[in-house]
Amino acid sequence: MIGTAHGSALGFAGGVAVTAAAGSWPVFDLVLLVLVVGTVSWWTTVAGSALTVVQCWGLYASFVVGHDGHLVLDWPALAVLAVAGCASLGGLVRQRVPAAPAPRSSVESGGR
Repeated sequence: MIGTAHGSALGFAGGVAVTAAAGSWPVFDLVLLVLVVGTVSWWTTVAGSALTVVQCWGLYASFVVGHDGHLVLDWPALAVLAVAGCASLGGLVRQRVPAAPAPRSSVESGGR
């Protein structure tokens, strides 16, 4: 797992790359941003995941729904925030699933 700052930075870099590459196609951009959020959320902390959601939503609302970097707060932009927030729940699930216990060696079990 990577830390909050690195996870947030990774999410921002992924969001910028996706928005720059697919900004002309809003639905395709949305799908790619959800993939970025889901992937980063799997590998970072909950705070890093939340920061990634806000950053990707800001990029989408500013450069895809809005134009020239003007933030647009309308229903499609808020729907994207909700979808990205749901995608970030993968990080919460991963952190809640307990790891499988390591098998005990013969030394730990007393040679039995």
